[in-house]
Amino acid sequence: MVEYYFDIETYSPGEKPHVAQDKIITIQYRELSPDGNPRGDLQILTEWDCGSEKALLEAFIKVFLTENTWDFVPVGFNLYGFDLLSLLLRLNHHFGTSHGLSWFYDKPVLDIKPVLVIMGRGFKGCGDIFGKQSPNPIKGWYESGETGRQQIIDYIVRESNRFISILQSLRWEIPRLREGLQKVVVT
Repeated sequence: MVEYYFDIETYSPGEKPHVAQDKIITIQYRELSPDGNPRGDLQILTEWDCGSEKALLEAFIKVFLTENTWDFVPVGFNLYGFDLLSLLLRLNHHFGTSHGLSWFYDKPVLDIKPVLVIMGRGFKGCGDIFGKQSPNPIKGWYESGETGRQQIIDYIVRESNRFISILQSLRWEIPRLREGLQKVVVT
C-alpha cells in the first residue's frame, strides 16, 4: 500500500464552487511513509503547464488509475466531499467514462475530515487548521493569469506542509487514544 498526500485546486467562474462544473487547475500529490513523513518532492501538475484540464487529467491518471488499487491511496482532507468527487466528474466529462460513486467502494482512501469534526472543529471550521482562507483566493489568482500562478503554487506548498504536519500528529496521538478507549471498553 502506497499512501499519497492528495489535493486539487479548482476554478469556479461563479460565486460559489460547483463540484460538477468547476475546472480542475492543479492536482498535487506526495508519497508518504507509514508514519506520515514525506517521501520525495511534492508533485504539482498544473493546467497551464499541461496545456488544458484534459491534459492535466491524462497526466494524473497514469499515476492514479493503475491495475492495483493499492498503488495510490489518496490521503487528504474532504476527499469524499470534494476532491475525489470533482476528479471523477471531470474524468467522466473529458473521457466519456462512467465512474460513479460505486468507484469509492473499491478504492482505499484516507480522509481525515471526520476525525477533525469529531475533535470539535465542526464541519464549517475544520478547514481553517490548514490555513484555508475565506473567500478562497485561488479564483482571483487564477483570473490574474500568469502573475497569479506563483501565488497558487505557494498556497499549495503551504497547505501541503500544514496537512502533513497535522497527519503526523494524528498518527502519533490516535494510537494513544486507542489505548485509552480499549480500557473504557474493557470496564
